[in-house]
Amino acid sequence: MSNNERFRNELAARLDLPPETLKTVLTAFDYVSSDYDIERKSMELIPYGGTPEVVKIYLASKGVENLSKETLKQYKYKLLNFFKDVSKPVEAIEPNDIRIYLYKFKQTRNASDTYLENVRLTLSGFFGWLVNNDYIIKNPCSKVDKIRTPQKQREPLNNYELETLRYNCKDVREKALIDFLFSTGCRVSECANVKQSDIVLQERSVVIRHGKGNKMRFVYFNAESELSLRKYIESRKDSNDALFVSSRRPFKPLTKEGIEAIVRNIGKRTGMRIYPHRLRHTFATCGINGGIPLPILQTLMGHEKPETTMIYAKQNRTDAQRAHQKIYA
Repeated sequence: MSNNERFRNELAARLDLPPETLKTVLTAFDYVSSDYDIERKSMELIPYGGTPEVVKIYLASKGVENLSKETLKQYKYKLLNFFKDVSKPVEAIEPNDIRIYLYKFKQTRNASDTYLENVRLTLSGFFGWLVNNDYIIKNPCSKVDKIRTPQKQREPLNNYELETLRYNCKDVREKALIDFLFSTGCRVSECANVKQSDIVLQERSVVIRHGKGNKMRFVYFNAESELSLRKYIESRKDSNDALFVSSRRPFKPLTKEGIEAIVRNIGKRTGMRIYPHRLRHTFATCGINGGIPLPILQTLMGHEKPETTMIYAKQNRTDAQRAHQKIYA
């Protein structure tokens, strides 16, 4: 049976028309199709510069949504790994293919449950997009259970630990970096993108132009951070507009990874495990304890959902016990 005949039969089966009308339509089809060769549309992944075409289209659509380069990079990495392991056309992917892939991924790469759940979410988002854009009928990931991840107890720094961190900074750049991360509460990726021209020292304000989701917002810093920033900027011998740059020529802007490495090294001198997000967590905790309303704190931290900010509002066991004793003792 030719492709034209298959198409004709499928068309007849799908058209809900009276017999005489259907006969007229099919006669017209037979007349027109005699000059054409009909082929079934292929849904298989076609390599395009090393990237499956359907993934390339998906990433392009996400790029239009102004996702960060880092997020797009992670999407691409996870999707390419999946299709490299599961060599099937998209419409043939089944829930068990995804389950087996996730199991193998965890076993071979010793991946954490948190990362594995992130992979599952990436796949679910991708297949959901395929459904919405008529590439496939059902999302195979919708039947793959969410991977339970352990809830980490996030510990902010206390005042003594924060001062110890400052004390162990070896130069004005490190001091300015620690003060800036703590007092603004910005993400490390946001810090890496801040320029001197984004800062108004007199107002102690900073415009974050490339926040999560490429959204812009204003954050603020304290007097101690203003002082350390002034000292650092005055000490520099370059003309780069980036707020934080390398300590040696050609004084390139510090990357996200570079900032993380500096903060980790300062932490090692103190004997504490320090990373930029812990400073952001400390900022949030200090804000809550100081009485900043959650909606304002949500805005300062650049959270899209209030539920994310609420994570920092959870009081620890000591706080709960102290409050209980104050009333019921």
